[in-house]
Amino acid sequence: MMATEPVTSGSGAPRFELISDPAQISDPNVRKFLELWRASHRDGRLPGKEFLDPLRLRFLLGSISLLEIQNLPLRFRYRLVGTDIVQRLGMELTGRWLDDHPDKALLPVLLEGAARVYREGKPGYCRAGIRALGEDWLLELVAVPLLGPDGEIGYIGVGQTFPPGKSENTADRRS
Repeated sequence: MMATEPVTSGSGAPRFELISDPAQISDPNVRKFLELWRASHRDGRLPGKEFLDPLRLRFLLGSISLLEIQNLPLRFRYRLVGTDIVQRLGMELTGRWLDDHPDKALLPVLLEGAARVYREGKPGYCRAGIRALGEDWLLELVAVPLLGPDGEIGYIGVGQTFPPGKSENTADRRS
C-alpha cells in the first residue's frame, strides 16, 4: 500500500517510524534508495558508508545526507549534505550537528529518528508537510544504518525528496 498522507502523531506533528516495506514509500527515488540499501547487505551484514556511492545513487544525488554517530553523549554530525538540500534549507550543514538543523518544528522528529535508526539498526521513514524555498511541499525521507570501520553502526545515510518543480538551475528560481 502506498502512503498518501503525511505520517503524523495523534497531534498532527510529523513522526518518524521504522520501515521494512519499500512499497510504503510514495516517492520512487526514495523507495529505490531503500531497495538498494536492502540489496547491499552481504552475509547478513549492513553495508558501510560506501553504500552512498554517487554512481549507484545518481538518481537521488543532491538529496542525500550522511550523518556520523558520536556516542557519549549520543549526537549526530553531518558528514555530507547534498546540494539540493543545502539550496532548499538555505544553509550548509556539512560539519555541523543535527541539532543545528534550521527547521525547529522538524528537528525533534529528526533527532528521535536518528536515535532509533542507530539503536535499533533498522531503516526509518518520515513523511511530513514542510515549507522551504517559499513553497509548501511533502518531504519523504528514509534513514538507513551504515557500518563504521569498527563493524558497528557508525553512520546513518539519508535519501529524501526535493521540492516539486525544482529547477536544476537555482539562479532561475531566485529571479
